Amino acid sequence: MKKIIITSGPTNERLDAVMKITNMSTGTLGAVIADEFLGNREDKIESLYYISTKLSRKPRLDSPKLKCITVESTDDLLEALENLLSTEKIDAVIHSAAVGDYKGKYSITASMLASELAAYFAENHGSLEDMEKGILEIIRNPKHVVSDEHKISSYEPDLMFKLDLTPKVIGKIKELSEDTTLIGFKLLDGVPYEDLIAVADRLRIKNRATYIIANDLSQIGNGKHPAYFVGENGVDYTCETKQEIASTLEKILF
Repeated sequence: MKKIIITSGPTNERLDAVMKITNMSTGTLGAVIADEFLGNREDKIESLYYISTKLSRKPRLDSPKLKCITVESTDDLLEALENLLSTEKIDAVIHSAAVGDYKGKYSITASMLASELAAYFAENHGSLEDMEKGILEIIRNPKHVVSDEHKISSYEPDLMFKLDLTPKVIGKIKELSEDTTLIGFKLLDGVPYEDLIAVADRLRIKNRATYIIANDLSQIGNGKHPAYFVGENGVDYTCETKQEIASTLEKILF
């Protein structure tokens, strides 16, 4: 009996009380994979943890084995994975979530930033290198920012946001559970096939994944979802649809 985690859909990163950064992922692929497993291998599953945001697509099939966990941000997703991987013996993680690359650090108006920079220039007359360092420090950590506790005014004409990188979730999984089988995904857009496979292979090696499933956004649509299962020996499986991806994962894991 297996315990499996499927991450699915986008992550949402808060900018203020109502605005957020997200992406166009719907969670459809993760839901198709979950339905494949529940429909064909329910008797071999102890628990299937499905981690996704509130509006992401959920598995169609109902099962007492299915345990849905709702998250919002990348930090929430990582926390959910840490809780499961540190307390249970998880056999496999299928990390299909489209984790956002950036999250908001602060918002600021152009006039606020201009005032701080002007004060800095008035007080400092160092070398070009020193001035560049000073300006960069102000941009990274200004003294005054717009509060994000409430909705930011919709009438501010010069609103700017500083973004920070989100944690790389895939890199934490094998650190948390060495024996867990990890299958990740890599999406690029409009790149040569050789480049797509090479990038996926580097990601596989770096994160100690069994497979990275490589996709090209420019090829996805009209019912098609071409995918390449990149393992230690190169491309072991090629799929043309989401259902084929799910069926291939079933064959690999069961």
